[in-house]
Amino acid sequence: MSKKQIDSLIELDASLALPVYKQIVQSVYKNIENGILNRDDKLPSVNHIAAQFSLARGSVFAAYNELRASGIIDSIPGKGYYVTGTQTRQKQNIFLLFSTFTPYKETLFNALRNHLPKTSTLDIYFHHHSIKMFETLINEQAAYYNTFIIMPEVHEQTSRILSKLDPKNTFLLDVGYKEYKKTYSGIYQNFEKDIYSILTASEHLVAKYKRLFLLFPDTLQTKDIISGFNKFSKKNIIFTGVKNAIDTDDIQKKDAFIVIDDNHLVDIINTAKSKNWKLGQDIGVISYNETNLKSVIADGITTITTDFAAMGKSIAELAVSGKREIRENPFIMIDRNSF
Repeated sequence: MSKKQIDSLIELDASLALPVYKQIVQSVYKNIENGILNRDDKLPSVNHIAAQFSLARGSVFAAYNELRASGIIDSIPGKGYYVTGTQTRQKQNIFLLFSTFTPYKETLFNALRNHLPKTSTLDIYFHHHSIKMFETLINEQAAYYNTFIIMPEVHEQTSRILSKLDPKNTFLLDVGYKEYKKTYSGIYQNFEKDIYSILTASEHLVAKYKRLFLLFPDTLQTKDIISGFNKFSKKNIIFTGVKNAIDTDDIQKKDAFIVIDDNHLVDIINTAKSKNWKLGQDIGVISYNETNLKSVIADGITTITTDFAAMGKSIAELAVSGKREIRENPFIMIDRNSF
């Protein structure tokens, strides 16, 4: 192998949150997998790599010690390091970052975990919609994982923060379809298209009512839901509006609601009960995100929901295979006659 080829074996990117010794390890794995390095090939010396990248020799030793412990390389006294093994499939250590934990995300989490190989490890963290926490967790934990599944916070700083991770090993989940799909593989909800398509397919149900309101809490980031709702509103089937809170005194017979916050759902059900209104006839309600509880509340609540079990299975498939794909997750209506 020529000096030029040796010099190109190791690739380091100072902008990544991954420590340099881990990047050296990954460079060796990648070159073996691509057929550039074969059994008995010699690796650059510790001094050579340290000088080439202005590194402390300890960082290079840490990388070579990890590779040697994995049976990939070994050293010959006085001669240097050589490739001794080509079984490079590393154990997957997966960093999973959710915004918050909710009943429907539990379905997603369980499906993901159940479709991963038993040899994989999966650790879950939460950023609670805090961009500072989002960045801190990624910076502090990147060194301990080789695969990243992230439910991003849509924010002006998000792209900069995610750029610290290797995009080949980073997969986004649930949100960020418009913002990040050009850069990161993942399983996304297309919020704007989803609500528009569901309502369009349900025009005969919408027409039963006089007014249709989307109750959208002002703390939510997924504004594309509003865009899809407003797009449907242009059909002028009935009067429509978007509210971020509910005034129960304002609710009228033949009103219908699309509800995201479960507290609003409780308010509507209680109002209907106090007035002896029947859900699906006198007043209509659709709740976002399916949970088992909604199948029994008030004889069943109609939900519109992404298929969280399918999402979990799909993101597991991407993470395990390493495929660079963008998938829109299925979005469905479960009709329980409350709308």
